[in-house]
Amino acid sequence: MAAIALLSATLFAAVTTEMLPVGLLPQLSAAFGVDEAGIGYWVSAYAIVVAVGAIPLTALMTRFPRRTALVVLLLTYALSNIVIVVAPGHGWALVARLVGGLAHAGIFSVVVATAVAMAPPARTGRALAIVNGGVTMAMTVGVPLGTAVGAALGWRWGFAGTAIVLFVLAGLAWFAVPSSLVAHGAAPPVLPALRRPALLRVALATTAITLGHYAAYTYVTPLLLESGVPSGSVSLVLFGYGVGGFVGLLVVSSLLDRHPVAALRTAVVVVMAALLVAVLAGQALPTVVAVVCWGAGFGALPPLLQSAALRATSGSDAAPAVVNATFNVGIAGGAGLGGALLAAGSGPHALVAGVLVLLGLLGTGAGRGRARGQAHAAGITDPTKGTVP
Repeated sequence: MAAIALLSATLFAAVTTEMLPVGLLPQLSAAFGVDEAGIGYWVSAYAIVVAVGAIPLTALMTRFPRRTALVVLLLTYALSNIVIVVAPGHGWALVARLVGGLAHAGIFSVVVATAVAMAPPARTGRALAIVNGGVTMAMTVGVPLGTAVGAALGWRWGFAGTAIVLFVLAGLAWFAVPSSLVAHGAAPPVLPALRRPALLRVALATTAITLGHYAAYTYVTPLLLESGVPSGSVSLVLFGYGVGGFVGLLVVSSLLDRHPVAALRTAVVVVMAALLVAVLAGQALPTVVAVVCWGAGFGALPPLLQSAALRATSGSDAAPAVVNATFNVGIAGGAGLGGALLAAGSGPHALVAGVLVLLGLLGTGAGRGRARGQAHAAGITDPTKGTVP
């Protein structure tokens, strides 16, 4: 359990680092002498690096023991933050940021694969839910805390703080992760697993869902203000979104090992319904309730999609790499799509976002199959409940 908690803390540090520039945008802009759009590019470029680098880097990391791969990636991530702190100009800082994005791409794959390898077969879903709790904690606590530290003490302390956390995690991982864990074991290697049609369906479903989600969520603040939520209460509503994410994870942790497909479809339906209400309600109370439910549905999705990809690949390391890559396609593409739709009004915005999530929902039911070997490799002891989306 201590090792699983460490893996969750690793994702907490990774996502906090990923989103930190959003909270420190004005300070970074002033420090490096570029406009805020230039710093905003740090987030989109980072997401592109993760999307492009996740699969090839994961294939490379499978040549090493999981502990070695995780420690090297954490140290690389920490050093990239240190370079940003001491960078003499924007170019150096941007390059360091992109190197950090490459490390981030590998960390997600190694963490998920390590959690699956360490968990008892009947508890794989619960392990995935606990590990992904680090992502929700980062959005709820890590990013606001890093932003507050950067605002109070200077932006460099925000990045230095995350670098220190990453260095500490690297040291702890060396002792907590068993050295005997190897990359493949009985699972198929990365590149052949990528050719499985079931994995392609998971990838397309993930891309559609995240594009729809981020097209709306990236601009949730103006939508809240438009519905009548006071500007001083927006942060509380977003905190409620984060709390909803924790609730979603708690619920799915008890369902994922027994009813993975039904839980996945239910979470997608909750996201679709909630975002439509949030965008179309036009009144504060239903919008706030919808945003909290939205957080619950989307907070449950990462372990559900990772489990689906693992079932589709018989537990290959390709599974977390593909989910990580497609999530970041949604982050990078959803923000641009949402910006274009926002100018057209809330109706078209909600319609396109809802249709994308609906397509993702339809993808979870495509080509259902029953495979005892796939279910066992992914830690699902009852293959009739491990149908491949």
